Amino acid sequence: MPDTINLAHPRHWLSWFGMGVLRVLGWLPFPLIYGLSAILGEIFYRIIPSRAHITLVNLKLCFPDMPEKQCKRMARRHFRLLICSLLSIGIFWWSKKSRLQRLVKIKGIEHLERAEKKGHGVILLAPHFVSLDAGGIRMSMDRKMSSMYQTNPNPVFDHLILQARSRFDGILIDRKAPLTRLIRSIRSGKPFYYLPDQNAGAKHGLFVPFFGIQASTFPALGKLTQSGKAVVIPCSNRIIPWRGIETVLSAPLENFPGGDAYEDTQRMNQEVEHLVRDLGADYLWSHKRFKRRPEGEADLYRQ
Repeated sequence: MPDTINLAHPRHWLSWFGMGVLRVLGWLPFPLIYGLSAILGEIFYRIIPSRAHITLVNLKLCFPDMPEKQCKRMARRHFRLLICSLLSIGIFWWSKKSRLQRLVKIKGIEHLERAEKKGHGVILLAPHFVSLDAGGIRMSMDRKMSSMYQTNPNPVFDHLILQARSRFDGILIDRKAPLTRLIRSIRSGKPFYYLPDQNAGAKHGLFVPFFGIQASTFPALGKLTQSGKAVVIPCSNRIIPWRGIETVLSAPLENFPGGDAYEDTQRMNQEVEHLVRDLGADYLWSHKRFKRRPEGEADLYRQ
């Protein structure tokens, strides 16, 4: 962030106020935050119809056989979990280690420890579940980790996000930085928390099926795995009602990468699909995952 930005300027006061509210909410017990989210999620589902529409379109595309009532029920549950993750920001950005250890439980850590003992680099394949920030921050308490970072256009949010994600010695690597920096970090033994399911845009993406729908996808995982001498460990994050967050690490992918960029990216999307099917409403369905379309295809989100 440029040194010339004055974060105390009055134009940033509203942002500071909003983040102050989230910090105060972070003092509340998690069960109370979850209870509030159940109410607010229903409200926001109704008063933000554009996001509700995106969520329903995604669910209908990915689960075409799902009955309408079940689809709407999952969409409403997604909004409750999404609001819960937002109201919990104060907990995971500012709480003490002891509280985070109580609230975020990690399962399958033996897969990561086994890979580290063998001297492998590790890439944690962490799709966009609503509580992914909590899982990443919690794991960075136990070991130095790296993750990719994209500058937020709001300088206050950008400043606080950087502080939160690096406060336990987490290493944030700008998405525009040379790939060699990331590869060196992986080879040095720092697990890389990789978010694989972002819309890749026109310049860098391949169209690869995701739930049977062509999705613009970054084809970088195979190259990173090979160049970083790494293994890929799937990682999911879910909100456990009334209790906290559960982060689950699975066994490393076998026979990966295969050497073909398209096939490796397709394999990655299949692994993400598997995790999403298990967690359901925790996935970030309110994001336009299928925003960019192959030439000649219509906008899937047009109302």
